[in-house]
Amino acid sequence: MASQTSTFSLHAATSDSRSGDILVFALPFLQFVQFNIIGVLFASDLLFIVTFCFLILSGKIRSTTPLSRRFIHLCGFWLASQCFTDVVLRSDFTDYSRGWSKILFTVVNFCVLYTLLYGRPRRLLLYGWGLVAGLALTFLFSPDWHAIDYPWKFGMAYPTTLAVFLLASCRKGLGYAAVTMGVMIGVINIAEGARSRGGVCLATAFYLVITAILRRLGGGTIRLKTKWILAAAASLVLGCAGIIPIYEYATSSGILGADAKDELEMQSSGQFGLLLGGRSAIFGSFPAIYDSPFIGHGSWARDPTYVLMQLALMAQVGYENADTADEDAKNDYLIPAHSYIFGAWVEAGIIGALFWGWVLLFTLRTLWLFYPARIVITPLASFGAFTLAWDLVFSPYGAEARLVTPYYVVMMMTCWQMAGHKMSNSAAGIAKKELILDLPSDHSAESNG
Repeated sequence: MASQTSTFSLHAATSDSRSGDILVFALPFLQFVQFNIIGVLFASDLLFIVTFCFLILSGKIRSTTPLSRRFIHLCGFWLASQCFTDVVLRSDFTDYSRGWSKILFTVVNFCVLYTLLYGRPRRLLLYGWGLVAGLALTFLFSPDWHAIDYPWKFGMAYPTTLAVFLLASCRKGLGYAAVTMGVMIGVINIAEGARSRGGVCLATAFYLVITAILRRLGGGTIRLKTKWILAAAASLVLGCAGIIPIYEYATSSGILGADAKDELEMQSSGQFGLLLGGRSAIFGSFPAIYDSPFIGHGSWARDPTYVLMQLALMAQVGYENADTADEDAKNDYLIPAHSYIFGAWVEAGIIGALFWGWVLLFTLRTLWLFYPARIVITPLASFGAFTLAWDLVFSPYGAEARLVTPYYVVMMMTCWQMAGHKMSNSAAGIAKKELILDLPSDHSAESNG
């Protein structure tokens, strides 16, 4: 009887029901419950596994689009490459178990989220609110040392920023209010030391302005002259690039405080400026990739050679923060790789880099396609796309990322299909039922093929 009740409850939770909404919220929310088993294991991970097994056994797992299948296949190749590398190099059990589970959770979480969230904008928002609550409780009850030392930057910056863009995407008609909200939280992030988060917010706000202008020029359709699209893209690139000198001026003038000024002076002291000075792990990951580009160095690869090489190269090109760079790497000799792409390349070889390279290209193409469809979740999806693009190049694939990254990818796949008017019938029916989207009329859809 207990088994039948449990099966019925999970069946209801994976359907379009109130219990399904609870499951969607609970999946990211439970991350604040953590266990130390080899690495950090979240209660969310266990719930994802249970849900995935049920979906497989009941035949409910979905992979209805070429994009979703491509993600799964490429992630599978990444896992196979990582396994091959670890077997060849005879990696320690502790290391390869963490490396393999990281990839397995990525594909499992994607499959679950694609099944539960794809084509359901309301549930995409609900999962986002679960992330906000779960991250906030994680900061309150089990913060890591980064969050203890920098409570805003590594603690509350992301959940607060995500909440702002969730609010900006909750209903139609906010218009430029969403832009104002993005600018305000961006300025707050930069002032509190979360520079990359603030830069993403400002880039998102500027992108929303550009897409609004394009929509007016196109009369609400996707037919626009190439020159307008190229001009908008150039404006976006220049606008994002302009954030750096503005930040440098504000910091060097002392507006953001003495600590920010000292940090800027150290990180921008070298020949390549702030961009590489703030992400100095690249000086260690490039030599590691060069030495073993095809099979990598194994899960959680350690080698003091590349740590010392990073510090030596930083000093050689004039960075004053060489002695303080990458404390984690210096403590346990992890090969520095502050990037999704470079991290996978260092550990699993070129196949891992190809997987994340495909995700990056898909992210950029999705940003290119967001403007035609008047989708209420555009502020949230744009923020997710810019965040993911940044993380792919400049952030490590950490524990929380396996809950966030598949979510962003599913959200972008939903917007991709809506923008291209190629959504499956079932997903389109759910979206219209939820009344979240302001879809183009039948006439405009026909005019666009």
